[in-house]
Amino acid sequence: MLRSLALSAALLSSAAYAEDFQLVAPVTSVTVYPQGATVTRVIAVDLPQGKHRILVPYQAGSSDGPPRVNAPDGFAIGAMEVLNDFLSDPKAAYSPEQTAASERVEAAKDALQALEDVVVRGQAAVEAQGAKNAYLRSLTGASLTGADAEAMRAASDMVADELAKAWTEQYAASVALRDDEKARDEAKKSLAQAELDLRRLSPPTGSVTILALSVEAANAGPVNLTLNTLNYNAGWRADYDLNLTRGDDARVAMERKVVMYQSTGELWSDVDLVLSTANPFAQVNPTEPYPSQAFIQAKGKAGLSSVVRSAPQAEYSLDLARADEGAPEPVLAAPRAQAVIDGLSVTYEYPEPVSLATGGGELILALDDFTFDAREFNRAAPRFDKTAFLMAEFTNSTQEPFLPGQMSVSRDGVFVGRSALPLIPAGDKAEVSFGTLEGLRLEYKLLDNDTGDRGFLTSSSTRMQQMEFSVENLLATTEEVQTIFALPYAEQEDLSITTSSRPSPDESDFEQKRGVSVWNLEVGPGEKKTVRVNVEMDWPEGQQLFWQP
Repeated sequence: MLRSLALSAALLSSAAYAEDFQLVAPVTSVTVYPQGATVTRVIAVDLPQGKHRILVPYQAGSSDGPPRVNAPDGFAIGAMEVLNDFLSDPKAAYSPEQTAASERVEAAKDALQALEDVVVRGQAAVEAQGAKNAYLRSLTGASLTGADAEAMRAASDMVADELAKAWTEQYAASVALRDDEKARDEAKKSLAQAELDLRRLSPPTGSVTILALSVEAANAGPVNLTLNTLNYNAGWRADYDLNLTRGDDARVAMERKVVMYQSTGELWSDVDLVLSTANPFAQVNPTEPYPSQAFIQAKGKAGLSSVVRSAPQAEYSLDLARADEGAPEPVLAAPRAQAVIDGLSVTYEYPEPVSLATGGGELILALDDFTFDAREFNRAAPRFDKTAFLMAEFTNSTQEPFLPGQMSVSRDGVFVGRSALPLIPAGDKAEVSFGTLEGLRLEYKLLDNDTGDRGFLTSSSTRMQQMEFSVENLLATTEEVQTIFALPYAEQEDLSITTSSRPSPDESDFEQKRGVSVWNLEVGPGEKKTVRVNVEMDWPEGQQLFWQP
């Protein structure tokens, strides 16, 4: 809800406007991008006919570019002006929700002060009773010297009665003080919580900057103006839960989520949310080619920086794998969003309003879930790993891409760990690892490492290397293992490399990686399969070989 406040006579000095309206316009909807957000406010006001000014709080520092204002037919938007430090009292710019929270803080302060007063009076009562007790204990029989026994007995009884009464009253005062102190301590906690609740609503502090909009109304009546600002202090990233169900009908179940954050300096309370894959901060214009001039100069002199110009850097770069170190514990929400694909980007319209305080950590929203038929297989890299890994291949059969992000992987419902999911375009295949297979053990050995000259007089050097790697199956079933090993290669004519292996690889240049070979090894229960690789390298005398087997 918006509230309209009459301004002082000082604000009505301009003859160009019939009236000024000061409004509080909380955020009503947001479109959040992987980096940045379009923040929308609806300014609702009942305007008389003529020219007026509408004044709303404005945070110019966090916005990228001027705001965009849309008005319905019959209302024209004129000049916009940013009035820095316009309001000295920030409470004049509070929203109704912030005002209510502020009133709760003041009420909590009043309650605490009242209890502080009660505690002080209780402390005074305890101290007074303590002084009375001390006085009664100080009385002695010296003042009754010469009195008869009956008088002395009566006096001592009176002192004893008064002392017992004083001790009882002091004890009662102490008990009451303890209760009052407990009530005061609870009031302190209530005040602290009320202050936290108010801060969570991000109320303005200090002097307030105002955006002044000139509006001309053809006719008197209510109007809703839409105010959009682009803020770069917000964003979202994708996060996934993947579970592989093993068997003849292997399946990968995917739950896609969004991790959203915002540090815009204001509260998003029950806002309509749209998530977009667009990047409004991406490079818009093509890079301008600069002339490429060649020149020569004497050796040893510095280059002429004024002659050679480098291409300008990209206007903006985006890192979708944003780190959450130190982030507060996220909050989980359950409803699902619907995707809308427009060719340039994908948007997700979240079905329920969401709330997120500025700098308040991260909000996790469930987008959707899918199930894909999968092909599971074993992959091994014996040069580096000690076990094989369980892999699953599936096709993105949706009409939208899966953006890069972090993922949690599980195998038959058992959590395995966290990893990263790369970009998977619509219709493309993806391979995901679902953890180690401890029953498929790997081993790698260097059998020979002989480097030296071949003969007494020679113009070349030689290195002969023998290696072997193996896969041992400790499982009760026969397993086929896609075993990957990188064979050396050279792109220099003077370096000659000859490789051979037993058995020969089933595939070369795996995934278009030069020299990377694949052996599809079928290993029975308790069986061990070994591959022997021989490498011979020749290069000219006086040159040095760089290669790590």
